[in-house]
Amino acid sequence: MGAAVFMALVALSVVGTLTYTKRWKWLWSEWLTSVDHKKIGVMYIIVAVLMLLRGFADAVMMRLQLALAYNGPGYLPPHHYDQIFTAHGVIMIFFMAMA
Repeated sequence: MGAAVFMALVALSVVGTLTYTKRWKWLWSEWLTSVDHKKIGVMYIIVAVLMLLRGFADAVMMRLQLALAYNGPGYLPPHHYDQIFTAHGVIMIFFMAMA
C-alpha cells in the first residue's frame, strides 16, 4: 500500500511540475515525438533503468517470500508469487537483455 501511495504522489508531482512550468508542449514536441537518435537513446536508457528497478523490486519480493515461507506461509499468496515471478522474467528478458 505504501508503494502505491508513493507512486501516486510521484506521478502527481511530475504532472504538477509539468503543468506549473508549462512544459507539456515542450515535452511532446522535443522529446516524445523526436526522431533525434540521441534523445531516443536517452529515453531508452531511462526506461531501461526504471525497468531494472522494477525487476530488482520483484527479485527482492521473491527472495523475501522464500525466506519467510521457510517455516510458514510467507506473505504472498501462491498466485501472486507466480505473477511476480512471471513479471520479473519478462522484464529482465525484454528490458535488460535488450539494453
